[in-house]
Amino acid sequence: MRTFLLSIIIIFLASNLFAQKVFQSGEELKYEMAYGWITGGTAVLKIKKISYKNKLVFHVKAVGKTVGVADKLYRVYDIYESYFDIETMKPYKSIRNISEEDYRWYNEVRFLYPKNEIISKRSGRKKVKANTFDVISAFYYLRQYNFSKLKKGDIIRIRTYFTDKPFELVIRFKGYETIKLDIGKIKCLKFSPLVEKGTFEDEEALDIWISADKNHVPVRAKVGFFVGSFTGDLVSYAGLKYPLAIIKK
Repeated sequence: MRTFLLSIIIIFLASNLFAQKVFQSGEELKYEMAYGWITGGTAVLKIKKISYKNKLVFHVKAVGKTVGVADKLYRVYDIYESYFDIETMKPYKSIRNISEEDYRWYNEVRFLYPKNEIISKRSGRKKVKANTFDVISAFYYLRQYNFSKLKKGDIIRIRTYFTDKPFELVIRFKGYETIKLDIGKIKCLKFSPLVEKGTFEDEEALDIWISADKNHVPVRAKVGFFVGSFTGDLVSYAGLKYPLAIIKK
């Protein structure tokens, strides 16, 4: 469940028209996750250009971990990595390395184009649909889109390959909202990825806010459980391509 939440936070935005690149090598985003007033974890995403099989690519590493009391009660240290094309954003390789208390999961997936196939270290070669992304490359690919034509209630879909199987993310646009963070007030676009019933309050128990500026940076995620809500807020950033549009600190 925790890995599902981390992954949903990472891949939640989309639209229908490309925009100019909104991120660059050296960007770093840090989030703090809290249950009520208790800080339970952090997540950090870093992107840089590197050489992969003699080709210049973007490499992203996302690390989510518990801190403080939460770390003593239930230790989590999850790592996601992606190597993807600088122009098309299509992934060449993804890594998912999960450590949650006594649970361990490790897998590497290679994406083969134009065959529309993947090779999973765990399950071997298989066919996938066109335009299938890993969880990290999907996040950066979708940040490229132009949100200006979205209308409240619009539904967006994106194909990913997650937990060693195809996974289609369905997202509803809920309009604009200005929210207050420790770093300041930010005008945002609000989205609600649909989640499974049972674990959560309802299908739209997860809300995501992204900055309504040129960066399209995710600044908050909030998920509702039957026993309360879990929130992840952007607390620091570096290397953004454009100044973050903070209304008031």
